Amino acid sequence: GHAGARGVAMASHRTRSGGRGNPEHAGNAAWLATEKVNAELFTLTYGALVMQVMRDCEDCVEEVNKRLDKMGVSIGSRLIEDFLAKTNTTQRCASFKETCEVVALVGLKMFLGLTCVVTNWSLENTECDILFEHLNPFCEFVELPDRFVQDDLKYCQLLCGVVRGALLAIGTKTECEFVSDKLKGDETFVMHMKFLGNVEDEYPFED
Repeated sequence: GHAGARGVAMASHRTRSGGRGNPEHAGNAAWLATEKVNAELFTLTYGALVMQVMRDCEDCVEEVNKRLDKMGVSIGSRLIEDFLAKTNTTQRCASFKETCEVVALVGLKMFLGLTCVVTNWSLENTECDILFEHLNPFCEFVELPDRFVQDDLKYCQLLCGVVRGALLAIGTKTECEFVSDKLKGDETFVMHMKFLGNVEDEYPFED
């Protein structure tokens, strides 16, 4: 059935959303053009994944956070090819600032339907915050037990890994972490991005 605004994009469809233009418009167009899967199913599946990782790591929260991040990096390194194809992207971003805007306003919108704002740029434009309107379907219906809050379980660390992995695949090395988390009692979800440098050029297109 049609999942409407409560859907999550499937990474297999072939629709192209055109050139870069306005990132926000491009993100909305790509989201509308993408097939959806049921959001509740995604929430339950992600929750089950986190629980399985916790069992595998014997509830060692530090190891769980690392494992989720590593899984996210692996996913991101694959999603970037799908992203480049769907958005018809044939040129690299001119700056880290433009890169973050494309990630937040196009990528996260296209694959997950997330609405974000990029803000709090450093003077050198090498660090910023991505503010999320919400983090559904990752966190819908989720409440963390106090002991996992105290141990600093990063429930959505996989998403940070996805962003890091995607950018690393096109030669941009970053740090990415949630500095504000509603699951831990904060008012908002905020992801902090920091540019660390460019790595060996693996970009698949000519400029």
